[in-house]
Amino acid sequence: MIGVLLLLMMVLVLDVLTTSLNLIAIAGIVTIMAYKWNRWFHVAWVWYLGALGISVAALIWNESPYLAYVYRGYLGYGIFLVVMMVGVLPNRWILSRNIKKVRGNLSILGFILISPHALLHVLEVLDGINLFGIVAYVLMVPLTIVSFQFIKQDIKPKDWLTIQKAAYVIYIALFAHLIMVGDWVDKVVYAVLLTVYLNNKLLKEWKR
Repeated sequence: MIGVLLLLMMVLVLDVLTTSLNLIAIAGIVTIMAYKWNRWFHVAWVWYLGALGISVAALIWNESPYLAYVYRGYLGYGIFLVVMMVGVLPNRWILSRNIKKVRGNLSILGFILISPHALLHVLEVLDGINLFGIVAYVLMVPLTIVSFQFIKQDIKPKDWLTIQKAAYVIYIALFAHLIMVGDWVDKVVYAVLLTVYLNNKLLKEWKR
């Protein structure tokens, strides 16, 4: 598993893949880390501060090739891909159980790391504003706020579940955004991922 992790990291450093495959590679790295070193993510504030520092750096040095995966949104999208897909995996799997323990932490990290990408587009530092992307980001704000444990514990379980339903709109909007801005190869990959997600989600709901 460590060998796979190193291979994925090397592929990202070399930047030889298409955008969609880079997102999948990042999602693979996050999945391995959340599964194998689950306890690392329990020290949430360290991760949040680190992500915030990287995000601020990406806002300032938004042309640096070393921060490209941040201001292009790849890192944030990759983390959200894990958060999204783990929700439709069978609950009995050890993989899904481990990742779900830190799913809230990952969603906060994803929001922090995708913020430079969204803000740079809004500020027109990066070209083009996509409606679906803006809708997804705006909806992420309240959902991220209630993901913090000290806020979540004051919310009734029923209200929490109602708020979480907004996540489905975010996922659809994110994929619509990615499909619109991607080239034809990426469009196919995103469409397949979205189809897999919707299919598994419907099957999971049907079995309840």
